[in-house]
Amino acid sequence: MAYVFFDSSYAPCGFLIVPDDGDPYDDNTALIQTDWDFPGVASRTGWSPCWCGKTDGTIDCEHKTAIAMISEAYEHLRVNQQRVYPELDEYLPEDPPECHKACEDPACPYTH
Repeated sequence: MAYVFFDSSYAPCGFLIVPDDGDPYDDNTALIQTDWDFPGVASRTGWSPCWCGKTDGTIDCEHKTAIAMISEAYEHLRVNQQRVYPELDEYLPEDPPECHKACEDPACPYTH
């Protein structure tokens, strides 16, 4: 489970997704900084872009503009920040396999 964390001095144009028991400033967080990602994250926390169901919030529908939906998604995330959601786990980095925890291969994708 994870939550959304805002810190304008650390992520001025976005936010962090933090494990429920984690520190927002360690390597186990995810930085979301592209506004096109806000509707996707918000939809995993219960927000819906439009009642018509014909948009994911990043393209206009006949009822709302993408800009309006992105703003609504951002506001939804701000209002619900630090509320824990299991659906946000998919954004968190995977733990490296045990065999890679001390890996020194520069090409290793799990090297920290």
